[in-house]
Amino acid sequence: MPILLNVDELKSGMRLLRGVQRDSQTMLPAGKVLEEWEIDSLRRRFPNLTVMIGDPVLDEWLEFDDDSHDQEVAATVNRQMGRLMTSVRDKLSSKTALEGPDITGLQKAINEVMNYINDNPVAAGMLVRLGSSDTYLQDHTGNVFYMSLLIGNSIREYIYRERTRNTRASNLSVRYGMNLTPLALGCLFHDLGMLALEHLYAQPGRLSAEDQQLIRQHPDQGADMLPDNFDAVAKMVIRSHHENMDGTGYPRGVSGDDLHVFSRVIRVTDALDAGTSDRVYQQAKSAARVLWEMAAGPCRNHYDPSVVKILMGLIQPFPIGARIRLNCGTYGVVVRHNRKYPFRPLIVVAFDEKGRKLKKRQLEPPIDLALNQEVRLVEFAGDDLSFLNQSPKDMEWGARTPSPAETGQSLFELVYP
Repeated sequence: MPILLNVDELKSGMRLLRGVQRDSQTMLPAGKVLEEWEIDSLRRRFPNLTVMIGDPVLDEWLEFDDDSHDQEVAATVNRQMGRLMTSVRDKLSSKTALEGPDITGLQKAINEVMNYINDNPVAAGMLVRLGSSDTYLQDHTGNVFYMSLLIGNSIREYIYRERTRNTRASNLSVRYGMNLTPLALGCLFHDLGMLALEHLYAQPGRLSAEDQQLIRQHPDQGADMLPDNFDAVAKMVIRSHHENMDGTGYPRGVSGDDLHVFSRVIRVTDALDAGTSDRVYQQAKSAARVLWEMAAGPCRNHYDPSVVKILMGLIQPFPIGARIRLNCGTYGVVVRHNRKYPFRPLIVVAFDEKGRKLKKRQLEPPIDLALNQEVRLVEFAGDDLSFLNQSPKDMEWGARTPSPAETGQSLFELVYP
Protein backbone atom coordinates (compact mmCIF):
# COMPACT_ATOMS: atom_id res chain seq x y z
CA MET A 1 0.00 0.00 0.00
CA PRO A 2 1.31 3.48 -0.76
CA ILE A 3 2.06 5.93 2.03
CA LEU A 4 2.60 9.61 1.32
CA LEU A 5 5.42 10.99 3.49
CA ASN A 6 7.28 14.26 3.83
CA VAL A 7 11.02 14.06 3.17
CA ASP A 8 11.67 14.56 6.90
CA GLU A 9 9.88 11.26 7.56
CA LEU A 10 11.89 9.18 5.09
CA LYS A 11 14.27 6.48 6.27
CA SER A 12 16.99 4.50 4.56
CA GLY A 13 15.64 1.31 3.03
CA MET A 14 12.23 2.70 2.10
CA ARG A 15 11.15 1.92 -1.47
CA LEU A 16 9.70 4.59 -3.76
CA LEU A 17 6.35 3.58 -5.15
CA ARG A 18 6.41 6.53 -7.58
CA GLY A 19 9.38 8.31 -9.00
CA VAL A 20 10.45 11.75 -7.78
CA GLN A 21 10.07 14.35 -10.53
CA ARG A 22 11.02 18.00 -10.42
CA ASP A 23 10.95 20.43 -13.35
CA SER A 24 9.87 17.59 -15.68
CA GLN A 25 13.00 15.59 -14.82
CA THR A 26 13.03 12.22 -13.05
CA MET A 27 15.36 12.55 -10.08
CA LEU A 28 14.70 9.13 -8.58
CA PRO A 29 12.83 6.34 -10.41
CA ALA A 30 9.91 4.31 -9.11
CA GLY A 31 11.08 1.21 -7.25
CA LYS A 32 14.25 2.87 -5.98
CA VAL A 33 15.29 1.77 -2.48
CA LEU A 34 16.35 4.98 -0.77
CA GLU A 35 19.82 5.47 0.63
CA GLU A 36 20.69 7.93 3.37
CA TRP A 37 22.63 10.29 1.09
CA GLU A 38 19.68 10.48 -1.31
CA ILE A 39 17.30 11.34 1.52
CA ASP A 40 19.69 14.03 2.80
CA SER A 41 19.89 15.53 -0.69
CA LEU A 42 16.09 15.64 -1.01
CA ARG A 43 15.76 17.28 2.40
CA ARG A 44 18.28 19.99 1.53
CA ARG A 45 16.90 20.79 -1.90
CA PHE A 46 13.17 20.22 -1.38
CA PRO A 47 12.26 20.53 2.33
CA ASN A 48 8.50 20.53 1.60
CA LEU A 49 8.52 17.60 -0.82
CA THR A 50 6.20 14.64 -0.24
CA VAL A 51 6.90 11.27 -1.81
CA MET A 52 5.00 8.01 -2.19
CA ILE A 53 6.61 4.94 -0.66
CA GLY A 54 5.45 1.33 -0.67
CA ASP A 55 4.56 -0.60 2.47
CA PRO A 56 4.67 -4.41 2.10
CA VAL A 57 3.00 -5.01 5.48
CA LEU A 58 -0.08 -3.01 4.54
CA ASP A 59 -0.03 -4.61 1.08
CA GLU A 60 -0.59 -7.99 2.73
CA TRP A 61 -3.18 -6.64 5.15
CA LEU A 62 -5.69 -4.96 2.84
CA GLU A 63 -6.59 -3.84 -0.64
CA PHE A 64 -6.35 -0.17 -1.46
CA ASP A 65 -7.53 1.92 -4.38
CA ASP A 66 -4.81 2.03 -7.02
CA ASP A 67 -4.90 5.51 -8.59
CA SER A 68 -1.83 5.08 -10.81
CA HIS A 69 -4.02 5.00 -13.94
CA ASP A 70 -5.73 8.22 -12.87
CA GLN A 71 -2.32 9.82 -12.31
CA GLU A 72 -1.08 8.73 -15.74
CA VAL A 73 -4.16 10.03 -17.57
CA ALA A 74 -3.89 13.42 -15.82
CA ALA A 75 -0.16 13.66 -16.54
CA THR A 76 -0.67 12.73 -20.21
CA VAL A 77 -3.34 15.40 -20.69
CA ASN A 78 -1.17 17.96 -18.89
CA ARG A 79 1.81 17.22 -21.11
CA GLN A 80 -0.25 17.42 -24.30
CA MET A 81 -1.88 20.69 -23.29
CA GLY A 82 1.49 22.05 -22.21
CA ARG A 83 2.83 21.44 -25.71
CA LEU A 84 -0.16 23.22 -27.25
CA MET A 85 0.28 26.18 -24.90
CA THR A 86 3.99 26.32 -25.75
CA SER A 87 3.18 26.49 -29.47
CA VAL A 88 0.78 29.37 -28.78
CA ARG A 89 3.44 31.17 -26.74
CA ASP A 90 6.06 30.70 -29.47
CA LYS A 91 3.68 32.05 -32.10
CA LEU A 92 2.88 35.17 -30.13
CA SER A 93 6.48 35.78 -29.00
CA SER A 94 7.45 36.03 -32.67
CA LYS A 95 5.01 38.94 -32.92
CA THR A 96 2.79 36.87 -35.18
CA ALA A 97 -0.97 36.94 -34.63
CA LEU A 98 -2.94 33.74 -34.30
CA GLU A 99 -4.76 33.12 -37.57
CA GLY A 100 -7.36 30.74 -38.92
CA PRO A 101 -4.98 27.89 -39.86
CA ASP A 102 -3.37 28.06 -36.41
CA ILE A 103 -6.74 27.74 -34.71
CA THR A 104 -7.74 24.87 -36.98
CA GLY A 105 -4.58 22.96 -36.10
CA LEU A 106 -5.05 23.62 -32.39
CA GLN A 107 -8.68 22.57 -32.54
CA LYS A 108 -7.70 19.28 -34.19
CA ALA A 109 -5.14 18.66 -31.43
CA ILE A 110 -7.73 19.53 -28.77
CA ASN A 111 -10.17 17.04 -30.26
CA GLU A 112 -7.51 14.35 -29.98
CA VAL A 113 -7.02 15.14 -26.29
CA MET A 114 -10.79 15.15 -25.73
CA ASN A 115 -11.00 11.72 -27.38
CA TYR A 116 -8.18 10.48 -25.16
CA ILE A 117 -10.09 11.61 -22.05
CA ASN A 118 -13.25 9.89 -23.28
CA ASP A 119 -11.36 6.68 -24.05
CA ASN A 120 -9.59 6.63 -20.67
CA PRO A 121 -12.18 7.04 -17.92
CA VAL A 122 -10.84 7.70 -14.43
CA ALA A 123 -12.13 7.08 -10.93
CA ALA A 124 -10.73 10.38 -9.66
CA GLY A 125 -9.25 13.48 -11.24
CA MET A 126 -5.72 14.57 -10.30
CA LEU A 127 -3.95 17.90 -10.12
CA VAL A 128 -0.58 17.58 -11.85
CA ARG A 129 2.54 19.68 -11.38
CA LEU A 130 5.07 18.73 -14.05
CA GLY A 131 7.13 21.86 -14.57
CA SER A 132 8.77 24.73 -12.74
CA SER A 133 7.50 28.22 -11.98
CA ASP A 134 8.70 29.19 -15.46
CA THR A 135 6.10 26.87 -16.99
CA TYR A 136 3.25 27.69 -14.64
CA LEU A 137 0.81 28.75 -17.36
CA GLN A 138 1.35 25.51 -19.28
CA ASP A 139 0.73 23.36 -16.19
CA HIS A 140 -2.21 25.51 -15.14
CA THR A 141 -3.78 25.31 -18.58
CA GLY A 142 -3.39 21.54 -18.60
CA ASN A 143 -5.05 21.14 -15.20
CA VAL A 144 -7.93 23.50 -16.01
CA PHE A 145 -8.55 21.76 -19.34
CA TYR A 146 -8.44 18.30 -17.78
CA MET A 147 -10.70 19.06 -14.83
CA SER A 148 -13.16 21.06 -16.93
CA LEU A 149 -13.56 18.24 -19.43
CA LEU A 150 -14.03 15.70 -16.63
CA ILE A 151 -16.77 17.88 -15.17
CA GLY A 152 -18.30 18.58 -18.58
CA ASN A 153 -18.50 14.89 -19.41
CA SER A 154 -20.18 14.26 -16.04
CA ILE A 155 -22.93 16.89 -16.40
CA ARG A 156 -23.79 16.86 -20.10
CA GLU A 157 -27.54 16.87 -19.40
CA TYR A 158 -27.17 19.83 -17.04
CA ILE A 159 -25.10 21.60 -19.68
CA TYR A 160 -27.77 20.94 -22.29
CA ARG A 161 -30.51 22.33 -20.02
CA GLU A 162 -28.47 25.43 -19.18
CA ARG A 163 -27.52 26.09 -22.80
CA THR A 164 -31.16 25.69 -23.79
CA ARG A 165 -32.13 28.22 -21.12
CA ASN A 166 -29.32 30.63 -22.10
CA THR A 167 -30.22 30.55 -25.78
CA ARG A 168 -33.99 30.51 -25.08
CA ALA A 169 -34.29 27.86 -27.77
CA SER A 170 -37.15 25.42 -27.42
CA ASN A 171 -35.67 22.97 -29.93
CA LEU A 172 -31.91 23.26 -29.33
CA SER A 173 -30.06 20.45 -31.06
CA VAL A 174 -28.82 17.88 -28.54
CA ARG A 175 -25.60 17.52 -30.50
CA TYR A 176 -24.98 21.26 -30.27
CA GLY A 177 -26.17 21.65 -26.70
CA MET A 178 -23.91 18.89 -25.36
CA ASN A 179 -20.89 19.79 -27.51
CA LEU A 180 -17.92 20.51 -25.20
CA THR A 181 -15.58 21.87 -27.87
CA PRO A 182 -16.22 25.56 -26.97
CA LEU A 183 -15.41 24.72 -23.35
CA ALA A 184 -12.20 22.98 -24.42
CA LEU A 185 -11.15 25.93 -26.61
CA GLY A 186 -11.95 28.34 -23.78
CA CYS A 187 -9.77 26.31 -21.42
CA LEU A 188 -6.80 26.34 -23.78
CA PHE A 189 -6.95 30.10 -24.28
CA HIS A 190 -8.46 31.28 -20.97
CA ASP A 191 -5.19 32.82 -19.72
CA LEU A 192 -3.91 34.00 -23.09
CA GLY A 193 -4.01 37.55 -21.77
CA MET A 194 -1.64 36.57 -18.94
CA LEU A 195 1.26 35.70 -21.25
CA ALA A 196 2.40 39.31 -21.27
CA LEU A 197 2.12 39.44 -17.48
CA GLU A 198 4.04 36.29 -16.57
CA HIS A 199 6.69 38.34 -14.78
CA LEU A 200 4.10 39.01 -12.08
CA TYR A 201 4.17 35.32 -11.08
CA ALA A 202 7.66 35.86 -9.69
CA GLN A 203 6.61 38.99 -7.81
CA PRO A 204 5.53 38.10 -4.26
CA GLY A 205 3.45 40.35 -2.07
CA ARG A 206 1.36 43.31 -3.06
CA LEU A 207 0.83 44.42 -6.63
CA SER A 208 0.70 48.02 -7.73
CA ALA A 209 -2.68 49.49 -8.62
CA GLU A 210 -1.62 49.43 -12.27
CA ASP A 211 -0.67 45.74 -12.12
CA GLN A 212 -3.95 44.90 -10.42
CA GLN A 213 -5.84 46.60 -13.22
CA LEU A 214 -3.84 44.70 -15.85
CA ILE A 215 -4.74 41.42 -14.15
CA ARG A 216 -8.44 42.35 -14.14
CA GLN A 217 -8.26 43.12 -17.84
CA HIS A 218 -6.55 39.86 -18.90
CA PRO A 219 -9.81 38.00 -19.74
CA ASP A 220 -10.73 40.68 -22.30
CA GLN A 221 -7.14 41.02 -23.50
CA GLY A 222 -6.95 37.30 -24.18
CA ALA A 223 -10.22 37.20 -26.10
CA ASP A 224 -9.17 40.21 -28.17
CA MET A 225 -5.99 38.39 -29.25
CA LEU A 226 -7.99 35.73 -31.08
CA PRO A 227 -9.22 35.95 -34.71
CA ASP A 228 -12.63 37.46 -35.41
CA ASN A 229 -13.95 34.13 -36.67
CA PHE A 230 -12.92 32.28 -33.49
CA ASP A 231 -15.73 30.32 -31.80
CA ALA A 232 -18.02 32.93 -30.23
CA VAL A 233 -18.98 30.80 -27.22
CA ALA A 234 -15.33 30.02 -26.46
CA LYS A 235 -14.51 33.74 -26.63
CA MET A 236 -17.30 34.51 -24.23
CA VAL A 237 -15.97 31.85 -21.84
CA ILE A 238 -12.53 33.45 -21.95
CA ARG A 239 -13.98 36.89 -21.18
CA SER A 240 -16.01 35.60 -18.22
CA HIS A 241 -13.84 32.94 -16.60
CA HIS A 242 -13.25 35.16 -13.54
CA GLU A 243 -16.90 36.11 -13.02
CA ASN A 244 -18.67 34.84 -9.89
CA MET A 245 -22.19 33.62 -9.29
CA ASP A 246 -22.68 36.31 -6.63
CA GLY A 247 -21.48 39.13 -8.92
CA THR A 248 -18.15 39.72 -7.15
CA GLY A 249 -15.93 38.68 -10.06
CA TYR A 250 -14.28 40.63 -12.87
CA PRO A 251 -14.04 42.25 -15.35
CA ARG A 252 -17.79 43.05 -15.49
CA GLY A 253 -19.38 41.62 -12.37
CA VAL A 254 -21.75 39.35 -14.29
CA SER A 255 -23.67 37.07 -11.96
CA GLY A 256 -25.95 34.07 -11.55
CA ASP A 257 -28.05 32.89 -14.47
CA ASP A 258 -26.43 35.45 -16.77
CA LEU A 259 -23.22 33.40 -16.68
CA HIS A 260 -22.88 30.73 -19.35
CA VAL A 261 -22.61 27.21 -17.93
CA PHE A 262 -19.15 26.79 -19.50
CA SER A 263 -18.01 29.95 -17.69
CA ARG A 264 -19.23 28.44 -14.43
CA VAL A 265 -17.31 25.23 -15.08
CA ILE A 266 -14.01 26.87 -15.90
CA ARG A 267 -14.41 29.32 -13.00
CA VAL A 268 -14.41 26.39 -10.57
CA THR A 269 -11.45 24.54 -12.08
CA ASP A 270 -9.40 27.70 -12.56
CA ALA A 271 -9.88 28.65 -8.90
CA LEU A 272 -9.02 25.19 -7.58
CA ASP A 273 -5.78 24.94 -9.53
CA ALA A 274 -4.72 28.51 -8.78
CA GLY A 275 -5.53 28.17 -5.09
CA THR A 276 -3.40 25.04 -4.73
CA SER A 277 -0.45 26.06 -6.90
CA ASP A 278 2.34 26.27 -4.33
CA ARG A 279 5.00 26.83 -6.97
CA VAL A 280 3.68 30.28 -7.76
CA TYR A 281 1.67 31.73 -4.93
CA GLN A 282 3.19 32.08 -1.47
CA GLN A 283 -0.29 31.88 0.06
CA ALA A 284 -1.19 28.63 -1.70
CA LYS A 285 -3.54 26.36 0.22
CA SER A 286 -4.01 22.61 0.41
CA ALA A 287 -6.51 20.91 -1.90
CA ALA A 288 -8.56 19.97 1.17
CA ARG A 289 -8.84 23.58 2.33
CA VAL A 290 -9.60 24.98 -1.12
CA LEU A 291 -12.26 22.35 -1.83
CA TRP A 292 -13.88 22.97 1.55
CA GLU A 293 -13.87 26.76 1.05
CA MET A 294 -15.43 26.37 -2.37
CA ALA A 295 -18.08 23.85 -1.31
CA ALA A 296 -19.02 24.83 2.24
CA GLY A 297 -16.83 27.68 3.43
CA PRO A 298 -16.74 31.44 2.98
CA CYS A 299 -16.24 31.31 -0.81
CA ARG A 300 -19.10 29.01 -1.68
CA ASN A 301 -21.35 31.77 -3.04
CA HIS A 302 -18.85 32.43 -5.83
CA TYR A 303 -19.52 29.16 -7.62
CA ASP A 304 -22.30 27.16 -9.24
CA PRO A 305 -23.18 24.58 -6.54
CA SER A 306 -24.09 21.95 -9.16
CA VAL A 307 -20.62 22.24 -10.71
CA VAL A 308 -18.87 22.23 -7.32
CA LYS A 309 -20.78 19.11 -6.30
CA ILE A 310 -19.41 17.26 -9.33
CA LEU A 311 -15.92 18.64 -8.68
CA MET A 312 -16.04 17.31 -5.12
CA GLY A 313 -16.78 13.84 -6.43
CA LEU A 314 -13.92 13.98 -8.95
CA ILE A 315 -11.06 15.75 -7.16
CA GLN A 316 -10.45 14.19 -3.78
CA PRO A 317 -9.06 16.33 -0.93
CA PHE A 318 -6.71 13.58 0.28
CA PRO A 319 -4.76 11.29 -2.05
CA ILE A 320 -4.59 7.54 -1.62
CA GLY A 321 -1.81 6.92 0.89
CA ALA A 322 -2.19 10.27 2.64
CA ARG A 323 -1.06 10.02 6.28
CA ILE A 324 -3.45 12.06 8.43
CA ARG A 325 -3.28 12.69 12.17
CA LEU A 326 -6.49 11.81 13.97
CA ASN A 327 -8.17 13.34 17.01
CA CYS A 328 -7.12 10.32 19.09
CA GLY A 329 -3.45 11.12 18.37
CA THR A 330 -2.72 8.22 16.03
CA TYR A 331 -2.24 8.48 12.28
CA GLY A 332 -4.53 7.03 9.63
CA VAL A 333 -3.66 6.29 6.00
CA VAL A 334 -6.26 6.84 3.26
CA VAL A 335 -7.22 3.51 1.69
CA ARG A 336 -10.19 4.51 -0.44
CA HIS A 337 -11.87 7.72 -1.58
CA ASN A 338 -15.44 8.56 -0.71
CA ARG A 339 -17.05 10.27 -3.70
CA LYS A 340 -20.22 11.12 -1.77
CA TYR A 341 -18.46 12.41 1.36
CA PRO A 342 -14.97 13.39 0.17
CA PHE A 343 -13.77 14.54 3.60
CA ARG A 344 -14.71 11.19 5.18
CA PRO A 345 -12.56 8.59 3.36
CA LEU A 346 -11.84 5.00 4.33
CA ILE A 347 -8.66 4.89 6.44
CA VAL A 348 -6.52 2.39 8.30
CA VAL A 349 -4.74 3.37 11.52
CA ALA A 350 -1.11 2.52 10.66
CA PHE A 351 1.00 4.75 12.95
CA ASP A 352 0.95 5.35 16.70
CA GLU A 353 0.89 8.69 18.55
CA LYS A 354 4.64 9.16 18.01
CA GLY A 355 4.43 8.45 14.31
CA ARG A 356 5.90 4.96 14.56
CA LYS A 357 4.55 2.40 12.11
CA LEU A 358 2.41 -0.24 13.76
CA LYS A 359 3.34 -3.91 13.62
CA LYS A 360 1.12 -6.24 11.61
CA ARG A 361 -0.35 -7.74 14.79
CA GLN A 362 -1.38 -4.24 15.94
CA LEU A 363 -3.35 -3.38 12.82
CA GLU A 364 -7.12 -3.25 12.93
CA PRO A 365 -9.68 -3.27 10.10
CA PRO A 366 -10.11 -0.02 8.13
CA ILE A 367 -12.44 2.67 9.45
CA ASP A 368 -15.13 4.18 7.23
CA LEU A 369 -15.21 7.78 8.44
CA ALA A 370 -18.59 8.29 6.79
CA LEU A 371 -20.01 5.83 9.32
CA ASN A 372 -17.79 6.66 12.30
CA GLN A 373 -18.41 10.23 13.42
CA GLU A 374 -16.19 9.95 16.50
CA VAL A 375 -12.94 9.76 14.52
CA ARG A 376 -11.92 13.17 13.20
CA LEU A 377 -9.18 14.32 10.85
CA VAL A 378 -6.86 16.79 12.60
CA GLU A 379 -3.78 17.47 10.47
CA PHE A 380 -2.38 16.55 7.06
CA ALA A 381 1.00 17.61 5.65
CA GLY A 382 1.23 20.47 8.16
CA ASP A 383 -2.27 21.75 7.40
CA ASP A 384 -4.62 22.17 10.36
CA LEU A 385 -7.87 20.42 9.42
CA SER A 386 -9.97 21.79 12.27
CA PHE A 387 -12.07 23.69 9.73
CA LEU A 388 -13.58 20.35 8.69
CA ASN A 389 -15.01 19.90 12.16
CA GLN A 390 -16.76 23.26 12.40
CA SER A 391 -20.52 23.34 12.61
CA PRO A 392 -22.66 25.86 10.71
CA LYS A 393 -23.16 27.96 13.84
CA ASP A 394 -19.39 28.48 14.05
CA MET A 395 -19.20 30.01 10.57
CA GLU A 396 -20.76 32.92 8.76
CA TRP A 397 -22.60 30.72 6.29
CA GLY A 398 -23.62 32.61 3.20
CA ALA A 399 -21.61 35.68 4.18
CA ARG A 400 -20.59 37.79 1.24
CA THR A 401 -16.91 37.53 0.35
CA PRO A 402 -15.42 40.86 -0.81
CA SER A 403 -14.58 40.97 -4.49
CA PRO A 404 -11.00 41.18 -5.84
CA ALA A 405 -11.77 44.74 -6.90
CA GLU A 406 -12.31 45.57 -3.23
CA THR A 407 -9.48 43.63 -1.60
CA GLY A 408 -7.14 42.30 -4.29
CA GLN A 409 -3.60 43.36 -3.48
CA SER A 410 -1.65 40.28 -4.52
CA LEU A 411 -1.80 38.02 -7.56
CA PHE A 412 -3.15 35.21 -5.36
CA GLU A 413 -6.09 37.33 -4.23
CA LEU A 414 -6.89 38.17 -7.83
CA VAL A 415 -7.11 34.55 -8.97
CA TYR A 416 -8.42 32.84 -5.83
CA PRO A 417 -11.14 32.61 -4.65
